[in-house]
Amino acid sequence: MTFLETVICLIILRCDGYLSSIGTDNSLERFPVLSKFIDGLEDSYIKRWSLVTSNADGDKQTELYEEEKRYLRLLSLMDNDSVMQSLLDLCMAVFVFPEFDAYLTHYFGYSVNMHLAFLLEGIGFPAEELVIEKLETAETICNVDRSSYPLQYAPLSIDEKVYIYLSGKDHINPRLERFTNKYRPEDISGENRPFVNEEIIKKGADFLASGGRVLQICGRGGRRFAAKHIASGLKKEFLFINIADLFSVKVRKDLQGLRSVLTREAELDNAGICLYGITDNFLTGGVRVDDKRKRQDLEMLENMLFIPIIKKDIPLILISDDPAMLIRSLTEREYRIAELPAKLDYSSRLKLWKGFKKFYKLGFSPEDMADRYHLNASESAGVIKSFLDRREEEKTTPEDDLFTRISMERLDDGAQETGRVIYPAVRLDDVKVKSDIRGILNDVVNSVKASSTILDSWGLRGNYPYGRCVSLLLSGPPGTGKTMTANAIAGELKLPLYQVNLSNIVDKYIGETEKNLEKAFTFAEKTNTILFFDEADSLFGVRSEVHDSKDRYANTEISYLLQRIEAYDGIVIMATNIKGNIDPAFIRRIRYVVNFENPDEELRREIWESCIKDSIPHDEVDVSYLASQFDKFTGSIIKTVFLNACAFAAGRGENLGMKHLVHAIKQELEKTSSVTFTIDTLGKYAYLL
Repeated sequence: MTFLETVICLIILRCDGYLSSIGTDNSLERFPVLSKFIDGLEDSYIKRWSLVTSNADGDKQTELYEEEKRYLRLLSLMDNDSVMQSLLDLCMAVFVFPEFDAYLTHYFGYSVNMHLAFLLEGIGFPAEELVIEKLETAETICNVDRSSYPLQYAPLSIDEKVYIYLSGKDHINPRLERFTNKYRPEDISGENRPFVNEEIIKKGADFLASGGRVLQICGRGGRRFAAKHIASGLKKEFLFINIADLFSVKVRKDLQGLRSVLTREAELDNAGICLYGITDNFLTGGVRVDDKRKRQDLEMLENMLFIPIIKKDIPLILISDDPAMLIRSLTEREYRIAELPAKLDYSSRLKLWKGFKKFYKLGFSPEDMADRYHLNASESAGVIKSFLDRREEEKTTPEDDLFTRISMERLDDGAQETGRVIYPAVRLDDVKVKSDIRGILNDVVNSVKASSTILDSWGLRGNYPYGRCVSLLLSGPPGTGKTMTANAIAGELKLPLYQVNLSNIVDKYIGETEKNLEKAFTFAEKTNTILFFDEADSLFGVRSEVHDSKDRYANTEISYLLQRIEAYDGIVIMATNIKGNIDPAFIRRIRYVVNFENPDEELRREIWESCIKDSIPHDEVDVSYLASQFDKFTGSIIKTVFLNACAFAAGRGENLGMKHLVHAIKQELEKTSSVTFTIDTLGKYAYLL
């Protein structure tokens, strides 16, 4: 017979003895299962029980088994009170033997309650204050329905967790296991150490270890990871729960009962509790509310959940988006807020990537990754894990390309709604521009490549708290190569191009345009993607005089853009057909400006020649004629004409020749309203039509 079985035998015998004392003898005769169980009790078991329970005062001479240790610890949580011990024993007996429940109901008229525990301890008429006091203690092992009347007759029972615990096992209560993760200090061996935010983690652990009651972690990037390391520093298990699961439709009707289950789980396992997911969306239910209503909801949450946990002396970690204090009833000595930095600076990112490289055995250059990806610790770890999972599946994809693509997928957060990501194959050598323009474009590329060197290695970052953005304005008539140039710069830097869709950015509702722009900037900033605004006039246009509310809000959007670009650390390229349409305040803040013009004859010749590749089957092409005869053609028009000529030739099964080019030119001239077409326009090759 185990120790717990001995405890159950003895409480059954105590009930039988009490009934005998009031004139009911041989009470067990009608309950054969209980009678047979009692027959197995031997004197040696009783002696062991007596030895163990007398050890409750802390005598270390008796070596205890796990069941015995846990039984005594549970008694200590209830102040080693004799009434609580009787209640625990009664509850265990009913849990193991349903027939004992029938026994109690038959002889006493009720099952386990506080009144029965008082009776067995010789207290027939306890004062109401004493009943309330004992019921509060009883919540360590039982769910208590405070609405019952009278309270001392409220039915009480232990749940499965209590018996699981007493049996020496460490399973999570079945009511919690669906949405609760238990983190143990030894689990840290399977995780990388915190390469950043180490000081915050240490201070958080020291605060809780020195008697702090609540630590609130806010900000972004690795909050739960930090909480795990704080738990490890405390050498304490922690239960991690998304607070939304506690308030889900399925469980919120019994929140009080579930709260008791949660605090009991933590008390029995000597664990702390970490509640995460405390976001504005959770607090308001996704509905816009004023600050007063939000504060009222927080106070309700404080009283219903936070305070009952704190009263049990359970260390509590709260993870929130907002740094505002969630529990106002505590003092600064009891409550501490730890805010993770919104962004990691270059030195922190470098430290992080050096740690990741060693831990995950990555082949990347930490310096390169720290420079390219402005991610926080959590985002970096998430991308790395996805990368490691898919690296074996996509062996043929270059690792740099795979990592970039995965980072785009994981960090999208609605960015694909406001633009599209392009991976350009074109390079600056493919763009035919004048030498002075080529020089500026080379300067832009070199400025990006040298950015970390001049800001960090040369120590200039402190001199430029804002305005570090590498910005480029491309202006000129349509078809002169602005979009191709933006793609070529991205290709040269081996970076994706994030082309903003202005039709999805600009919103008629107040404040929505700024929100959409913030999505685009944040996405590009984190992934080090080049941000490209084509036809930028609609966003960066000249501010107007305020005549009505529309003008005022339009000017507000422009002011927001000015501030956002000032604070932006990445690369922004803007394209416009007319430079004069751009607000002068933007021009002053743009580092590089390139003015494109329609190509001259020499440049047109280069563009025509660049189109004629060796892979294209062709006869002799008179490039001089094409470049000089059609002086209104831009680079874009030349490429369109050439593509149409190739299609015409291939469709007829012929090599590309002048007749196909003349045919395509005629089509282009006829569709262009600004050019009046006559046969003479084609010059000496008009006969080919």
